[in-house]
Amino acid sequence: MYLQELQRNWNTFGREDPLWAVASSPDKVNNAWDVQEFFETGAGHVNHIAAWMKANGLPEGRTSALDFGCGVGRLTQALCDHFKTCVGVDIAPSMLAKAREFNQFGMHCIYRLNETDDLSLFRDGSFDMVLTAHVLQHIRPHVGVRYIAEFIRVLKPGGLAVFHCPSAKAVFAYPDEGLACALSAGTEAMLLECGSKLTIRVKATNTGTHPIGMDQQTNAPVRLIHHWYNIDTDEMAQNHGRLNLPQTVLQPGDSVEMDYLAASPAVPGNFVLAITAMDYFGKPMINPDEAQCVIPVLVVPASEQPGTDAPLAAERPYSETHAIPVETVEQVVSMAGGRMVEVQSNQSLPGGQVSSTYYATR
Repeated sequence: MYLQELQRNWNTFGREDPLWAVASSPDKVNNAWDVQEFFETGAGHVNHIAAWMKANGLPEGRTSALDFGCGVGRLTQALCDHFKTCVGVDIAPSMLAKAREFNQFGMHCIYRLNETDDLSLFRDGSFDMVLTAHVLQHIRPHVGVRYIAEFIRVLKPGGLAVFHCPSAKAVFAYPDEGLACALSAGTEAMLLECGSKLTIRVKATNTGTHPIGMDQQTNAPVRLIHHWYNIDTDEMAQNHGRLNLPQTVLQPGDSVEMDYLAASPAVPGNFVLAITAMDYFGKPMINPDEAQCVIPVLVVPASEQPGTDAPLAAERPYSETHAIPVETVEQVVSMAGGRMVEVQSNQSLPGGQVSSTYYATR
């Protein structure tokens, strides 16, 4: 059941904005990535790992590589410069369709659908290298540790598994006075067809005494989320979108404007779109009334049937973030018959999430 939910979420991401779902830079949302620039980020990531490989003499062979949670193939294609055959696996058919569309390496770059909590698609010792980056964090730990054990199983002796996973959750120390952010919308009412999307111009103002944003000193992250309220049925649809503030830090009294994109509700009717400012951990602002703006929206039947690229609000996807302690990962690798070579951990912001990259062999 959980994997079906995970697949639904990421399949929707793959239909809507696949490159941003993989590399979520705030300025690249709404299909703003340049494709070449996007794939160059994958090449840079793999080249960094290749330097480690050269310095440490692993893996021993360079015949085959596996990219787990490959998405649209950002790392899979980059691996093709270092291995004869590269295989990307993903749970989302929409992501794999884009990966095949972007493929520049023919049969040297293969993509496979994997819908199980293992890698039984592959025999023991199939790959010289297994690579995954920023994937395990979106998978619940009880499933994530199974995949880690599978990375070791499918490695050849002398192979190398490189995988990233947060190892400690972020902890934010709130200022005593709390955070405050006022929102206002540049429209009073709207008309929207089922299956389509609307864009709202939203102004966010820091009305508190503490800066909001993320840098080495501030670390007070704020994002916008939205809900649909059905006036006809008195029903609320929760958390159907999110948008980070589009600049690093908003000082007290400063404002910023941004475009907020929202997909339509699942059915026609009289709705209110409520856009709310909250911090990354779900804590409301100290003045919740000013931290929300509402827009009446009349949703009418679609003039044409919505396509697969316009999922309805009742099916809106969401992305989870999880952490697995380093000690747990090391134990899983050892029990699977592997050996940890190196663990690189860093905390990019004070109180922020600790991110760890693991280098393991068999």
